[in-house]
Amino acid sequence: MAPIHKPLDRSTTFDAMLSVSPAVGPVVLLNIISLPQEQIRTPGYISTQLHGAIGDGNFIVNYAVWENNGDLKNALYHPEFREICEDFPDGTEFRACVLQKEAIPGVCVGL
Repeated sequence: MAPIHKPLDRSTTFDAMLSVSPAVGPVVLLNIISLPQEQIRTPGYISTQLHGAIGDGNFIVNYAVWENNGDLKNALYHPEFREICEDFPDGTEFRACVLQKEAIPGVCVGL
């Protein structure tokens, strides 16, 4: 089963974020994965950190940093990645959003 990415941000689709042209970057993939009860190294990949919900363990956040949304899109459509996603249990949901750093004076820096 290939992953179905439901939008986290309802104002735009995940596919639209991947397709912004010209490519913007660096970008971060925030992919909230809900598992039912029951790493590919590619160009542009920087790092991944998984965070699991305390408690039932059926909720995982994947914080992955990529050089740009174009590299991320290429990786997500790579046959090897699609094959790995087929191993997720039926009923697994991917809720994804592509983010960029934001600058807030006195709080955090952007790019």
